[in-house]
Amino acid sequence: MQFPIIYLHIPKTAGTSFRKSAEQYFGPDQVLNDYGEKSSSTSEDIRSAFYDSNDIAALRKVGVKYKFLTGHFSLAKYREIFPNSPIVTFFRNPVERVVSEYIHFTSHYGFIGDLREFYTRPQFQNRQHKAMSQCAPEDIDYFGITAEYHKSLQMFNQRYGTNFPLVKLNVGKYEGITDSVASEAEIAEIEELNNKDVELYKTALECFDSQKLANVHSFKTVKRFCGSVGVLNQGKIKGWTIDRESNDPAKVVVYINDKVRKNITADVYREDVQRKGFHVNGKCGFTLSLDELGPITSGDRISIRVNDGEFELTNSPVTVPG
Repeated sequence: MQFPIIYLHIPKTAGTSFRKSAEQYFGPDQVLNDYGEKSSSTSEDIRSAFYDSNDIAALRKVGVKYKFLTGHFSLAKYREIFPNSPIVTFFRNPVERVVSEYIHFTSHYGFIGDLREFYTRPQFQNRQHKAMSQCAPEDIDYFGITAEYHKSLQMFNQRYGTNFPLVKLNVGKYEGITDSVASEAEIAEIEELNNKDVELYKTALECFDSQKLANVHSFKTVKRFCGSVGVLNQGKIKGWTIDRESNDPAKVVVYINDKVRKNITADVYREDVQRKGFHVNGKCGFTLSLDELGPITSGDRISIRVNDGEFELTNSPVTVPG
């Protein structure tokens, strides 16, 4: 792992309490905030490197000096910028979350419509699913459950060897009031309009207690390259690799039994890699045909490395079957 810990602050899931716990534990000067370009809460380092100049290299360089990064952003925004950072979040019952956000908007932002006018607006639907960039709860390092906030905080501390204090700001303030605010028909409609959040939350509840909670202390600096190769299928090998220093297509060297056989560029679009937030534009893939490599026999080892000769892709080498 590397710092900063990235916390996806999904609105009305106890995110403010968790952020304040991080500030108390690490110190406010160790916490980066990104609540949007126009928000006064957004940290100056985020504003200058991301919003003013879109200088990803500068943001990565300054970001690893902090311990914690949070805000109302999606998983894809920072996953590749800080690819070895642990990503954590909290999930909440979708109906309770929508009702809580409605009350928050009427109390603090002057929203004057009724509940149905609020929850039928697309921007307020499936907020948790959108924040996760279509990924599942198991795809991130750790997640808590708002309804079990205290237990979730203890589990977080156990996993990362931290001692975040229990800070409660607005936690429970709107709990248990859904039935008094929403009718049965409105609750059913909220569930229907937030069906992706409902499914996500169901999965989160099923997986919550079974998360791997081994104590993890080893934070490190990000490595330049990452990537992997798939299995040999119909005479072809597909894979992807990323140069994090530039995000330009990486140069790849193919070895047969540790001898250089071919040089290729990983510039084929990989929708899956981009969707999961590993690469900004997805142009990082390659397809390698055995016909391109010359004489090959059963048992030969095909190794794929970036052109620095040091990083070998995950699942490499691939052995040619008999």
